[in-house]
Amino acid sequence: MNKLVVISIFLLVIFFIVILSMIVIPVKRENPVNGLDFNVLDTPPLGDVGSIDSQYFARDGKALFYRHVKGSHDLIFVLLHGSGTEGRYLLPLATQLNQQLRATVVIPDLRGHGRSMLSHPGDIDYIGQYEHDLADLHHRLEKQYPDATIILAGHSSGGGLAVKYAGHALIPKDDDVMKDKAQYLQAPFDAYVLLAPYLGHDAPTVRPNSGGWVQVSIRRIIGLSLLNQLGIRQFNHLPILFFNRPEAVNDSLQLDSYSYRLNVSFSPTDYQAQLQHNLNPVLLLVGEEDEAFYAEKFPDVMQAHAPQAEVYLLPKVQHLNLPDAPEVIEKIAHWLSMNVLSQQ
Repeated sequence: MNKLVVISIFLLVIFFIVILSMIVIPVKRENPVNGLDFNVLDTPPLGDVGSIDSQYFARDGKALFYRHVKGSHDLIFVLLHGSGTEGRYLLPLATQLNQQLRATVVIPDLRGHGRSMLSHPGDIDYIGQYEHDLADLHHRLEKQYPDATIILAGHSSGGGLAVKYAGHALIPKDDDVMKDKAQYLQAPFDAYVLLAPYLGHDAPTVRPNSGGWVQVSIRRIIGLSLLNQLGIRQFNHLPILFFNRPEAVNDSLQLDSYSYRLNVSFSPTDYQAQLQHNLNPVLLLVGEEDEAFYAEKFPDVMQAHAPQAEVYLLPKVQHLNLPDAPEVIEKIAHWLSMNVLSQQ
């Protein structure tokens, strides 16, 4: 055998041994000093949520859970929860949207979370599945409320997913072929509300480890990223992100970790390009005392990549109590009347 071939095979074997060691060695959990202030979180107890339990079927035939607050057929909000949890804590905001704006509000538990855990808590089936699930939900809502303004809103990682979805959205063409495939298109929402959105690990708005809230296995991410570039995806179920949540706020619907494929699917991969692709109205709200993000850096980021966005920093508001802050519903109501509903 040619000596060069032997050397190449040897180096390839060494490469895979190194990569496999990076991903299979267990991750040692840390006990961070800092983290999010969970004392400000207002999450209704299980069984006391004040909404209608519903479900929709995604394109793979799986039933995904959502909470539903009935209101007007003209204005629909879809609220996306943050990382490691489910949609229950967004119910106070949903109630305010319903009572003050007469909106219908839908709060999905994203696949792998809460009551949409299915058989894989903290995991999904493939990279990009969240955008498909949201497109399927949007299609269902469009059929159910054909004349409605449908707004996608997200808190924290949910806001990041809204950015990602908008950045990949496609406008259906007006022909029979595209109409037949409408349920599989990633159709844009009419507008987007971003509540302290996670814009990705490389965004200047993100504090290290989101302020201590998460522990990230960098070596495992590097190893899995290299394997994915080679088309090897058999290890994408491995956890790479771990949550530092006080035991006092844990229950059966909270998650301890995220798989590689879930985390990649949840986070913006190129926040600049994804913000620039969306030309629909955007409202961004963040608390000045946010522990996960640098609030003061959001205005410059949005001005550079989404100049149509309105950005407000709310005084004396932290990361987890942002959805409950009274100023949030006030800002949303004013923005809606001036920038969304007035344009239709």
